[in-house]
Order: sequence, then structure tokens, then C-alpha cells
Amino acid sequence: MEPQAVSAQSADPVAFPSAEWFQRLARLMKENRALHEHLGYIDCVAQFTVLDGGLRGKPWSVQVTFEEFEAIDVREADDPARADFTAEATLATWREMIESIAHGRGRPDLTHTLNYLSHTGTPIRVWSGDPLRKDLFFRYNQSLQEFVNACAAFRTIFPD
Repeated sequence: MEPQAVSAQSADPVAFPSAEWFQRLARLMKENRALHEHLGYIDCVAQFTVLDGGLRGKPWSVQVTFEEFEAIDVREADDPARADFTAEATLATWREMIESIAHGRGRPDLTHTLNYLSHTGTPIRVWSGDPLRKDLFFRYNQSLQEFVNACAAFRTIFPD
């Protein structure tokens, strides 16, 4: 039997973008370890960037360190070279994907997955200074998707 994604929704809303939002995903990943063990290990530092998510519409980034079947560290990005790759998009793109995940109770529609949205380099652009490190995004894509899909377990609020 294949492990299922998180589906029960917590009452506490979390703002996106924020380190707290990604920390909640990290906690859910740990709580739902069987799902991630089923997919296989993930070892990378992923940087997620909201191009217009910071103060006055400036970029905002967070780095998530994955080790084996857990996200062991979440921090606002302070050293871009630390990340193996960056996945960046506008707030509107991230919001559409998150809302699709919530609507599908942990399963986005096929046009709102990390793979689909990054396939042509737009609207999500995945980049790295090192092609081998960039490839980690594609190697661990399903694990990254399940990590983000866990946002269905809580309500996400967005800036007006």
C-alpha cells in the first residue's frame, strides 16, 4: 500500500512567503516520514525564491536543507552559493500552485506541479551556477513536490 499525503487541515494559518511556512512543511515531512521513505532519500539544499515576495516587492528567498528523509534546516537565504539550485517565480505563480494543492487536498492539478511549471523555464525558473547541482532539482522532483504538497495540511494566507 502506497503512503498517502497529508490531508487534514490545521486551524492555524501561515503566511506565504515566510520561513515559518517552510518550517511547517519541514515539520510535516518529519511527521510523514513513511511517504518520503517510499519516494527515496533527498540530499540537497534547495532555494525557493519569490521574485516579488519581499519588502517593497523585492525578491525573498528561503533555503531548505534536505538530508535523507527530512528537511533538517530552514533559513532565509543569506548565501546563494550554499544552495544546490534555486527555483524562482512570482508570488502569483507560487500562489496559484499552493491554491491548486489546497483545492486538490494535497494533489495539485497537472498544470500546477513543480515539474510542469518549471519544464520550459517559465513561470518557474530553476537555475544554478553548476549544471550537476541544478540536476538535483530534477532528480528529487517528486520528493520536492510532496514536500510542497504538505501545505494542504494548513491554511496559507497571502499578502494583499
